[in-house]
Amino acid sequence: MSVAYLYKHIFNIYIYFRGMKVKAYALLFFILIFTAAQNYAQSPIKKDSLLYYYHTISNPTDYTEFQKATAFFEKRVNISLRNRDTLSAIQHLRLIANGQSEYGFLNDSEQTVVFALRLLENLPAGVQANLRLGLNNQLGIIYRRLNDYEEALLFYDKALSFSQSKKDSISIFNNKSNIYKDLNQYDLAEEILKETLKIASTENKKQYARVLSNLGYVQFKMGDENALSSIQTALAYRIEEKDLTGQYSSYADLTEYYIASQDYIKAKLYFEKSYAIAKKINSAEYLANSLGQYVLIDQDPLIITFKNQTDSIEKARQLKENKYAAMKYDVDKEKEQTQLALLQNAKEKQEKTVYLGLVILSIIIFSVIIYIILANRKKKQLETIFDTETRISKKLHDELANDTFQVMAQLQALPEIPEEIIDELDLIYSKTRNISRDHNPIYEHTDFYEQLKTMLAAYKSDDFNVIVKNDQKIEWETLNPLKKKTLYIVLKELMTNNRKHSRSNFALISFSQKGNKLNIAYKDNGVGGDLKKNNGLQNLEYRIKALKGKIDFDSEHGKGFKVDILI
Repeated sequence: MSVAYLYKHIFNIYIYFRGMKVKAYALLFFILIFTAAQNYAQSPIKKDSLLYYYHTISNPTDYTEFQKATAFFEKRVNISLRNRDTLSAIQHLRLIANGQSEYGFLNDSEQTVVFALRLLENLPAGVQANLRLGLNNQLGIIYRRLNDYEEALLFYDKALSFSQSKKDSISIFNNKSNIYKDLNQYDLAEEILKETLKIASTENKKQYARVLSNLGYVQFKMGDENALSSIQTALAYRIEEKDLTGQYSSYADLTEYYIASQDYIKAKLYFEKSYAIAKKINSAEYLANSLGQYVLIDQDPLIITFKNQTDSIEKARQLKENKYAAMKYDVDKEKEQTQLALLQNAKEKQEKTVYLGLVILSIIIFSVIIYIILANRKKKQLETIFDTETRISKKLHDELANDTFQVMAQLQALPEIPEEIIDELDLIYSKTRNISRDHNPIYEHTDFYEQLKTMLAAYKSDDFNVIVKNDQKIEWETLNPLKKKTLYIVLKELMTNNRKHSRSNFALISFSQKGNKLNIAYKDNGVGGDLKKNNGLQNLEYRIKALKGKIDFDSEHGKGFKVDILI
């Protein structure tokens, strides 16, 4: 991840939060992340690591360096996944799978390819074709080397179905010919290779040499006199391209060619070259194949018999393992994802530490900003509710109640109006006034404490008393307007609830200060009962929680009703 890329995304985040009208927090976020990004930019990271490890994993020659290259790209896979850059993750996985296959770790390579295919499902369909081509081709290579030719052909054909041009298909056609070569169906292999050579270009010498070398081997098996020329021309290209694995293959083919020609001097010469490269690459598979050829050069009948028996047993064992592998790593979405291990060297640990610190810092600051935004949003919602209730209350009082009163007055002036109709209208008028009064706003420029006392006193009667404790110890004017409105409405709702349902003869309301929080304890000696939160109690709960407060209800038969509030 480049520093310029990092700065660009940090600035985009800053602009986003700035647009959400949280400028102060966005500025703080930007400054902290920018500082962390500078530290990240200054960390000592090997600039040519990517190129070096790309070359190492593409042409593996040393096991220790191959391990380092694998760990390097596994780390890049995980970084790409954290950044939700699935395409980059898949491209790095393809490199790893190819390197594992080249080095002979076939089961590991298969697991890597399967993981890449699972990731591929999250990409748009238009992006998938070329990637599916490459990944299915890789699976064909793996199964061919495991001697499971039927599975290999299946995956090669699957890869060809995603090909968009003939040039895209060169490697797959070449690989498919290898299957027919392994099955001794040389006529089919030759037919494919000759057609493939027509569309292959010498500009890509490594690819061209691969096709030509395979054709030379098939020609050799078919007794074609052009075989030696094809193999040697392919070898010249591979030497020019410094393609070690390709050179090994050409030398191995020439060794086999001269063994078949019974020219053991030249066969031994090319064996020594193939064996030297196998040791340089340090591939157990290549070393075993080279030594197997040496057995044939030696021409000891007992050793040759031993080799043939060993090859037969090994082939049977491998075919058995392949069936197990195909079941375990089924490509049709039935495998479990493989977790890639992260192996890091000392210098890269510092990069990881800085990056993780940056991510953690981003998450913390982002969480704080989101928390503030949500808190402000809840407060605005509560203010909107108060405004709506005030508007409705005013309409009820100014329009509906007054209109009802006027109708009552007009009816009273008429002769012979049944008294019960006047009583019903009077009841409607009283209910309308009560609803309006229950939602009356407090007056902001009037002493809040006096308004609260007046409201509570209004509920007193000959049969019911309201007892208020410690109210004079509270610094009422330090409460913000939203808390005042909420407290007023909540206590009013509790008193109204008492009047409707409690059948009590007193209510005790106690106030206390707990730090910067206000505690309100309500208790009455009413009938109590099973606690069921009706709309009224739910509204109280919503109002308190919107202020980040707490409210608890408690009620039992014969023990009254209790409420504890902290705001």
